[in-house]
Amino acid sequence: MIIEFTVSNFRSIKDEQTFSLYAATPGNHLVSNVASSPAPGNITPLKSAGVYGANASGKSNLLLAFRALRYLLDRSGSLKDGEAIDCYEPHILSQATRNAPVNMEIEFVMPGGNRFQYHVSFTQNRIIEEGLGIYLTPWKSMIFEREANDTWETIKFGANYKGGARRMPFFPNNAYLSKAGNSADAPEMIRGAYNFLLNGITHLNTNEEVVFGNEIYEQKGVMGKVSRLLALIDTGISSVKMEKKEVKEDDFSFPQDFPVKYKKQVLLEASRKFLFCHPTDSNETALFEQNRESAGTYKMFSLAPLLIDTFENGGVLIVDELDNSMHPHMAELIIKLFNDPEVNPGGAQLIFSTHNANLMSPDLLRRDQIWFAEKTDGASRFFSLADFDKKKVTPTSPFAKWYAEGRFGAIPSIDYRGVVKLLKKDRQNAQED
Repeated sequence: MIIEFTVSNFRSIKDEQTFSLYAATPGNHLVSNVASSPAPGNITPLKSAGVYGANASGKSNLLLAFRALRYLLDRSGSLKDGEAIDCYEPHILSQATRNAPVNMEIEFVMPGGNRFQYHVSFTQNRIIEEGLGIYLTPWKSMIFEREANDTWETIKFGANYKGGARRMPFFPNNAYLSKAGNSADAPEMIRGAYNFLLNGITHLNTNEEVVFGNEIYEQKGVMGKVSRLLALIDTGISSVKMEKKEVKEDDFSFPQDFPVKYKKQVLLEASRKFLFCHPTDSNETALFEQNRESAGTYKMFSLAPLLIDTFENGGVLIVDELDNSMHPHMAELIIKLFNDPEVNPGGAQLIFSTHNANLMSPDLLRRDQIWFAEKTDGASRFFSLADFDKKKVTPTSPFAKWYAEGRFGAIPSIDYRGVVKLLKKDRQNAQED
């Protein structure tokens, strides 16, 4: 589970911003929304959190920062000397930041209970700083630390780096964790932290289908579970069938340097066809292809296997615009499932953005699970509902109503009279022409 994520100089995020899923005071309100087993240091992460804000306020950029970190660990270890780090996207609206490092720090708890903190700072062609620490006690202990002028021969290691190779050669543009985490010579602790950040966090953009979890469909019993789930949420679908066909790599024009894992993903997608079974009034079954299903139904179908896998195996699911193309009750259902200890006993986690104020309910989310994004002079900032005066914003306050009234900010500023004047003038000009 993620405890905190801090980022600066990434896209619209100029100054350091910390997005926290730490339940500072679990209290008595929606206790089931908090992890049941505290991490080392008596840390209790939240099972879900949602981000609200106007369009272009930075919500998507915050969620994309998680993907950028994952991309860095996935790809930088295989970069050749001098090659660019593609996920370097600094804040370009300020002269002071457009060539400065992107900075990220993530604190997380592994399913086994280990609590880690990883930080990295990088530019277009170089990792500036990097480090991994572990909390075996309330205080962090160093596993490795890489400073600005360190090479693979001078990188520092702590006493907790036990077993396996340490000094693995790396270029300035290679993240050490990317190299070591993907090496059989590295100790299990390193590989565990690497695998969590690489495979334990899945990010979906708006309208994006499952990218990193498509193999889930191939697992035994998953299609049956997906079929039963869709039948229970009033989609009109009784079951889903998957047809497979043979595809060859020669059927596609892949770039020469196209990563093997993504090539495999494309081939897997092309080899499958899903058919949705609908009962008829004569007790027969009609088969619908994907394009005959509603966007909301297909989004639930796309999310369903990932939800099942996340609940069974743990991990973090990040969804930009959770309720896009989906009925609000479906989005509410997903949030409830993550917060329900019967469904989610292992601490799977949901992070999402949304515009749906109905989800901002004290019956569904705690104050510390509701976040806001605002942009001023092109720079985004993020703050939680828990940051407001707790004597005024209580667990029983009408969150959605007050948000719509603008009490928390993070809503679009619209010059209605200016819009009317503009459109009226355009109509007059058209009539004159």
